[in-house]
Amino acid sequence: MTEIIHGRLVTLRIATPVDRRPIFDWLTNSDLTSQMMGPPTYPDNKIPTWNEFIEDYKQYFFDSTQPLLGRCFVIEVNSEPVGQINHDKVYPPDNTTELDIWLKDSRYTSKGYGTDAIITLCNYLTKTLDCQKFTISPSRHNINAIKAYKKAGFSETDMTIDPSMADCHDAVVMIKYAS
Repeated sequence: MTEIIHGRLVTLRIATPVDRRPIFDWLTNSDLTSQMMGPPTYPDNKIPTWNEFIEDYKQYFFDSTQPLLGRCFVIEVNSEPVGQINHDKVYPPDNTTELDIWLKDSRYTSKGYGTDAIITLCNYLTKTLDCQKFTISPSRHNINAIKAYKKAGFSETDMTIDPSMADCHDAVVMIKYAS
């Protein structure tokens, strides 16, 4: 049986290998894609190919074999998939992890689903993996994402990301601590 994590508005279902292709499609072929990556707004953050995606989102993100290295979750509302959220490797000593999230398409934005998914995942990771610090790094251009992350308890920092590791040149490092 698949584990379900309940939030206020959404449920998170641990992703399985059959979710991998739809999650890729939501990232790369959605009416929201241009708000996250690709020219003209994000010329330095190109849309990944399938092979680039599977290199970044390895099998363990979808088979739960190595949760400390990362895992994807399908965001659902009334049993309907509306997006995905994931965490990356959990780093000691404070069990820090980076989050990423995207919704399936614009029909699901501005409803609080993303904010609730972030809060729900942070609470789950604190309880199950003792995560104490969460980071997320949207583009400064992605104003709606930044607003949602602030609503979920993240604060902007003056930290920077090594340009070779950043998805975009204007990434804003945001942090949330477990409560």
